[in-house]
Amino acid sequence: MMEGVDSTMRTLNRFARVLGVTGLAVMMVSHGQSQTEMRRGPVDFGPTFFAEAVAYASDQPDKSRLDVYVQVPHEEIRFLKENDRYLGRYELTLTLLTPAREPVHEQTWTVDVPVTDFAQTTQRRLYSLTHRTLDVSPGNYMMTLQLRDEESKKSSQIKKSLLVTDFAKDSVTISDIMLVNRLSTDGEKRSIVPIITGNVSHTSEGFFIFFELYTHQTVDSVDVVWKVFDPKKNEVAGRAQREPVTGSKSQVFVKIDSTGMRMGTYFLSVEATARPTVDGKPVEYKGVTSRTFNIRATDLPGVISDLDKAIDQLIYIARDTELLYVREATTEEDKRKRFIEFWAKRDPDPQTPRNELMEEYYSRVAFANQNYGHYLEGWRTDMGMIFVRFGSPDNIERHPFEYNVKPYEIWYYYQLNRQFIFVDETGFGDYRLRYPTTDLWGRVR
Repeated sequence: MMEGVDSTMRTLNRFARVLGVTGLAVMMVSHGQSQTEMRRGPVDFGPTFFAEAVAYASDQPDKSRLDVYVQVPHEEIRFLKENDRYLGRYELTLTLLTPAREPVHEQTWTVDVPVTDFAQTTQRRLYSLTHRTLDVSPGNYMMTLQLRDEESKKSSQIKKSLLVTDFAKDSVTISDIMLVNRLSTDGEKRSIVPIITGNVSHTSEGFFIFFELYTHQTVDSVDVVWKVFDPKKNEVAGRAQREPVTGSKSQVFVKIDSTGMRMGTYFLSVEATARPTVDGKPVEYKGVTSRTFNIRATDLPGVISDLDKAIDQLIYIARDTELLYVREATTEEDKRKRFIEFWAKRDPDPQTPRNELMEEYYSRVAFANQNYGHYLEGWRTDMGMIFVRFGSPDNIERHPFEYNVKPYEIWYYYQLNRQFIFVDETGFGDYRLRYPTTDLWGRVR
């Protein structure tokens, strides 16, 4: 085993010399001189946007209806002055693949975003909302949404795994749950604006959920029980209610009081029970559905849904004493205050309401989780650690198939005069940092 490792290291040293690395000692000295500042370089994640897919029963036989919503904040769109208005425009491509990667659906459309006031082009709370509906066979899918801003030419992508239910299969079924931003009533007509981000923090008086009940038995009512569980799996809200049923489809709105719910990710479950009489005997049929939602602080980046985890993720930029100070807070409010203070000291432009460095840092964490996760969360891996601290490499050399050498990658940061070498020790994509042999603070690992 050691012979194989030594062989790998000798080969890596040979490649390093050829590629201009002057040796392990130089790399260790360079790394030992690192400061606590985070590199801010050519990291570009493209526009940040949000997507939601909600499945319902379809009017078409053997199909389910999939409603896809996309929300793009105005601050992520490049606007141009056009006569007496400002116009932003972006292109969306929606792709649906089976688990075997066979294409089921693909469509591209362009969205215009006109505003009359320049201030509207940068307001965080303003957004463009677009929607598409398609009928698909029940089953598992991978949905990909590609967004491209027409003016900046920047693009970004969202991937989501979907399970589309067969709502005609069982006697009682429930659609997916939609979080509702606004509910307005005009007589018997109701109109809703969905929450696409999954974040209900801005709804100070609680929020609504919407779902459809499908019953294929003759009943006049269905018993509905909904429950909310906090991040520690404690039930924090819930109610049982009887819903009248007319026909095979019923639309249900439920208001949930989120007052007192702390920051975190919550689990919501809905169970419906119908009790018809079949052949003179009472029978019970159940249907269930569930989803998650988030409570987030409005003054923190949207990707932060768990303050304790966000504090743990400071490990790549905070010194031990700073991290201990934040963690030792005795109350949630004090902990959040110390966390904000930590980032306020590093705000590159305190005159603006945004802390761009904090947003970039946690965007890197989210990117690492999406791209470098293995047995650990992506930000905890060696590749995730380097990416979060230093951002995108200027160049990556990949060597997956060198003869008699384990797969490895070399990441180059030219402005910092640094190189990092990762070796896949197991052959399963679990890349470990082999050079340099020190941590981010210059200590031997």
